[in-house]
Amino acid sequence: MTVNPFRHPAMLALAAVACAAMGAPCAAQAPRARVAGDAVGGNAALAEGAPAAPAAAGAVADHLVMLKLRAGASIAMRDDGSFDARDARGRTDARLSASLTALGVTNVTRGGTVTPLDAAAARTAGLDRWVEASLPPGSDATAAARALAARAGAVIELAEAVGIGGVAADSAAPDDPLYAQQYGLENIGQSLNGVAGAPGADVNARGAWHLSTGGAGTIVAVLDAGVDPHEEFAARMVPGWNVPAGNGQTGNQCSGHGTHCAGTIAATGDDGTGMAGLAWNVRIMPVTVLTGCTGLTRDLADGLVWASDRGATVMNASLQYTVENQYLRDAIAYVMARGGVVVAAAGNGGAAGVAVPARWPEVVAVGALDSMDQVPSYSAVGPQVDCAAPGHRVLSAVGTSGYGLKDGTSMAAPFVAGTIALMRDAAPAFAAPDLVPFLAQTCVDIDVIGTDPRTGAGRIDAGAAVRAARLAAGLGDLDGDGSVDGIDLGVVLGSWGACGFACAADLNDDGAVNGIDLGILIGNWGAAN
Repeated sequence: MTVNPFRHPAMLALAAVACAAMGAPCAAQAPRARVAGDAVGGNAALAEGAPAAPAAAGAVADHLVMLKLRAGASIAMRDDGSFDARDARGRTDARLSASLTALGVTNVTRGGTVTPLDAAAARTAGLDRWVEASLPPGSDATAAARALAARAGAVIELAEAVGIGGVAADSAAPDDPLYAQQYGLENIGQSLNGVAGAPGADVNARGAWHLSTGGAGTIVAVLDAGVDPHEEFAARMVPGWNVPAGNGQTGNQCSGHGTHCAGTIAATGDDGTGMAGLAWNVRIMPVTVLTGCTGLTRDLADGLVWASDRGATVMNASLQYTVENQYLRDAIAYVMARGGVVVAAAGNGGAAGVAVPARWPEVVAVGALDSMDQVPSYSAVGPQVDCAAPGHRVLSAVGTSGYGLKDGTSMAAPFVAGTIALMRDAAPAFAAPDLVPFLAQTCVDIDVIGTDPRTGAGRIDAGAAVRAARLAAGLGDLDGDGSVDGIDLGVVLGSWGACGFACAADLNDDGAVNGIDLGILIGNWGAAN
């Protein structure tokens, strides 16, 4: 059985390495077992309820190597400038002492700049065994750390260079007049119905937009009650299909539900009108799988297959069913086998459990949050919830030119679908399912510590997810062809100078494309990761 890489241990481990390397917040998530919404008789119900500049990525301090000593071991500097390295039994390691001198180490001092107040916890964590080896400015700390790591034994447990980083660059806020009301994209504590939100309770869209605003090569299928050609994305709609009717009439049938979902995913941003979605340049494929507001699991299955066969790789299903059908599950496996990913609303049954298809491990199950990072009572609870996103009082598109607020896990799922679309643009060498672990590992833990049945791994962080995916794909491979070459060099040179939105060539996230980025690209020349 094909499984959702959100719960695939090996893929999660890969993502953990990537986000840890870049300093992104990582929430570990173990694989877990994969109940029902409020639809009746197997029909569907819509899941809608009542900056400082960092140094180059991979850069290290040239003057410092951190050494973790074995318990009881020590390194001291003698009066003559040589070193005395001893193991826990007091035996001298003359070769290590000589290596420290040969590498140009000028001093060895206690590690860190603060002393932990809880000595017992420091011992348990091994924090009390770190020392710092100082090097002259301009040294190759990475090489020194590698050389000392090779001397690991009775005195040294490990050696490492010290990374340099900082706050990842964000793009400016888009100029869409309704953006200030879109707390899900950027929460600054704005008031909704007289209640102030919690600043930062959002998906960190601006952090993602600096690197990607989505690419036209990605087609996002919205499997719903139809999607109206709203002015925010009408020009980027591709032909769709109405499964129950057997024709191409895909206009909305259910109070603007599908259009609202499509707006969150793909409304054009920074165009001076209306609102902003997550992925401004992706194409939307409307696939109607309901008649009115309800429908059959068979029709959802057929819609998934139809969309996959016509190039959609990200599928948003803000739907909930109560009956499990293998036909639908096999259709989801088909989508995944063809490089697609299915994102679904967890459902609005609250404690009744997670709905179909979100309950299955092949699907990314998304719960809802409000503007204060709280889980609304209707958001489905269960061990199958993978992550959470804003879903309460979400502003998005309705009709062909209007806007409105809607509630529900239906509104949360599009934030995840849109984020995956951004990740595809930033890391084009990855298939959509292979991006899901980076989404999982960069979620912000907001409920009980660790994975929980209300928010899964936590609230998604689009900025961190896009950066983690890009780093794993290989810095400098800007066209996703598996190598860093002259084409990528041309992109960097063509993007030279200050940059804001979709600045993929800004390899160190400092808000500009300059010599640092050129150096990173040249340093990674050849085959990508």
